[in-house]
Amino acid sequence: MRQQRKWAVFLIMSLIVSTFLVGCNGENGPKPTQEIESPSPTATAETTESSYNSAFEKYNNNITELGLVINAPDQEAINSLPQVETYKQMDTKDNLMIIPKYNGSKITISKVEYTGERFIAKDTLYAKEGTPEGYGLLLYAVRPEGIPQIMITVTYKNKSIDYVIAEDGKNGHEGIEYLKLETDDMGMPHSGEMITPIQDATYLEGLNRFSSFDVDFDLDGSNETIEVYCQGEITDDGSYFLDDGQVWTLVVKKGDDIYPLFEKSYIQLGGLEYLVYIDYNDYERVHVLVQYKAGAGMMTFDCVYDEETGNFRRDTVYEASNINILKDWK
Repeated sequence: MRQQRKWAVFLIMSLIVSTFLVGCNGENGPKPTQEIESPSPTATAETTESSYNSAFEKYNNNITELGLVINAPDQEAINSLPQVETYKQMDTKDNLMIIPKYNGSKITISKVEYTGERFIAKDTLYAKEGTPEGYGLLLYAVRPEGIPQIMITVTYKNKSIDYVIAEDGKNGHEGIEYLKLETDDMGMPHSGEMITPIQDATYLEGLNRFSSFDVDFDLDGSNETIEVYCQGEITDDGSYFLDDGQVWTLVVKKGDDIYPLFEKSYIQLGGLEYLVYIDYNDYERVHVLVQYKAGAGMMTFDCVYDEETGNFRRDTVYEASNINILKDWK
C-alpha cells in the first residue's frame, strides 16, 4: 500500500515539473510563425480600430507609402512582429518580409506576364484580405536574374502598388525598400485631385439648392450632406425653371466646411447629376459619381473622402467630346 502511494506521489510531482518546463519554454522560445505551404488559400482577417499598422510605424510613416519590404530579415526583425505568416513560393532560404502600412490592407502574390510594355499580374498564388494589426508576410522566393516570375501587390482602399520580384544586378537591393505611390510636384499621389474646403463665405449666394442627400463619408456616426446648387428659379409648385445655361456647383457640407466636388461653373445646355454608392470591395467606402454634361461634351468624376488628409479626392473616370446624346438617363 505504501509502495503504491509513493508511486502516485512520484507521478503527480513529475506532471507538475513537466508542466512548469513547458510553460518556461513557451515564454522564452522564439515566436512561432504561421506557415502556409504553396499553393495557399485566400485568407481573411478582421481589421482593428486603428488604421495604421504598428509593425510599419516603427520603420516610417509617410503619406505616399503603402508598405515596405525588408530584404533578408534577421530573426530579431521577424520575432518583433506580433503576427507573421509565411508563404513559400519555392523551397529556398532566400526570403523577404512584406509589411503593409495600414491595417485592413490586401496583400496579393501573383504570377506575372510581360505585355511588351510592363509586367501585369496573372494567376493569384496567395492573397490576404484585411490584414490585422502587427501583420507581416514572410515570403520565401528567389530573385531571378532573368525574367521575373512573381509580383507582390499591396492594396488599401482605392490605392494600390505593385512590386516585382527581380534581381537588380547593378544597384542590388537595400535592406528596406518602401512601397511608394508615384507623386506629383506637390508631393500628392497621382491617384486624384485633392479637394479642400472653400474659404469664401459667399460661395453659395445667389444659387438655389437643386437636390441634397445625407451620407456618412468618414464613418464617425454623423452624416455629411451632398448638395447641388444652380441659378435655376424655383416655381410655386417647387419645381425648377432652367434656362439654356446657368451656374452650377456640387458641394459636400461637412460641419462648417464646404467642399466643392464640382466648382461653381456656367454650364450651357447641360447640368450636373450625381450617384452615391458604397463599394464593398473598397472597404465599404462611399463614392460619389458626378456627371457633368454641357453641349456636345460630358465628364464623369469619382469622388471619395480621404481619411489621411481630411479632404476629398476627385478622379476623372470618363471624358468625351464632340458627341450627340441620343437618350439621357432620365
